Amino acid sequence: MTDATQAYPHLNDAARALVDAADAVRIKSIQSGTWLGYGKAKEILARLEELLEYPRITRMPNMLLVAPSFNGKTSILERFLELHPVDLDATAEVTTCPVVMVESPPTPDVSAFYTRILDALMAPYKPTSSPQEKNSQVKLLFKQMGVKMLIIDEIHHLIAGSMNKQRDFRNALKSLGNETKVVIVAAGIEDAYNAFNTDPQMSSRFTPEVLPLWKADVHFGSLLATLEKRTPLKKASDLKSPEKMQAIHDRSEGTLGDMCDLFKALAIDAIRTGAEEIALEQIGALRWLPPSRRKEHQRF
Repeated sequence: MTDATQAYPHLNDAARALVDAADAVRIKSIQSGTWLGYGKAKEILARLEELLEYPRITRMPNMLLVAPSFNGKTSILERFLELHPVDLDATAEVTTCPVVMVESPPTPDVSAFYTRILDALMAPYKPTSSPQEKNSQVKLLFKQMGVKMLIIDEIHHLIAGSMNKQRDFRNALKSLGNETKVVIVAAGIEDAYNAFNTDPQMSSRFTPEVLPLWKADVHFGSLLATLEKRTPLKKASDLKSPEKMQAIHDRSEGTLGDMCDLFKALAIDAIRTGAEEIALEQIGALRWLPPSRRKEHQRF
């Protein structure tokens, strides 16, 4: 065991390499964050891998990923996108793009939807092109670039339009999937169920995967322990202890994104105050607005 390991046994190697760095360097590393490969996230990534390699059949399987706001769905999708980047073969002048990810337009506008796909593929197009022309271009590019999966985040925007526009958008999704044999992964908050359930064909095509709010249990404790090992604080905080785990869960209200933001704020505060650990009283006293009160917050 090295001297560094003996001095900081609560940290992993990467955190030990930073623990004696300047405060500004440590704070920046905390703010940057890292990918958290917790159990449910790994399950969804594994399912996405299966879908990506699915043979092309008449009726391709699709996924509807549903989660409360700020609970990790977009991070999982972005992680999957990172694992399957665009491959540019300069010699053959061929670009392969297995996964395309877009955000749904704020209203169910079919033309805007195609435009976002073309932008994601960095393809030139005429802004004045009709939806039909954009659709043809998208289908051609999917074939030329070997697109296997289309990810549409914030799909709950679908219900922000009239019933006719919702129907047109759903029909466009079905048609695109049928004609290209591309797997479609739609993601959104709970309203995404409403976006699909009004159409039996859509609800039958998309298998739901749910990211529920976290409970103050062994899985949450394990997540906190992982964060602690990755964070260059000089003292152990023992965040998986029942008292601290419950306090962090209560303040973040079980939302993954808010828990990570709270943890970052606590760790940075521990560096700036010189405490070098996250104390129980600090969790309750830190000036940090919980998610349930943000919509009520007013600026003066």
